[in-house]
Amino acid sequence: MKGVQLNYSTYDKELYALVWQHYLLTNKFIVHNDHESLKYLKGQHKLNKRYAKWVVFQEQFPYVIKHKQGKENIVADALPRRHMLLAMLEIKLLGFKSLKDLYIDDNDFKDIYDVVMS
Repeated sequence: MKGVQLNYSTYDKELYALVWQHYLLTNKFIVHNDHESLKYLKGQHKLNKRYAKWVVFQEQFPYVIKHKQGKENIVADALPRRHMLLAMLEIKLLGFKSLKDLYIDDNDFKDIYDVVMS
């Protein structure tokens, strides 16, 4: 998301997620989210232009929106926190110095390492 899209409400952002056509397959799929009101979007009689445009586009895909309470929707809750996960992964990466110890004990590379180091 970029520009004005970053200012969308959570409801709008979750609805906008369905617009990414190249990720939507022709097989039936279920969209789980914690905004129960999205289940009723197709049945609403009055929609603003953006919602109406998205609903028309989304009608070509065989999906069902199902409500899942936020506390049960653990995977979705993790997605906004992915930057924290990446930061933790960076901290746990091994440095080049630790590779030396790995080569010494590795059956495939031990001989090569010994030749290079001598």
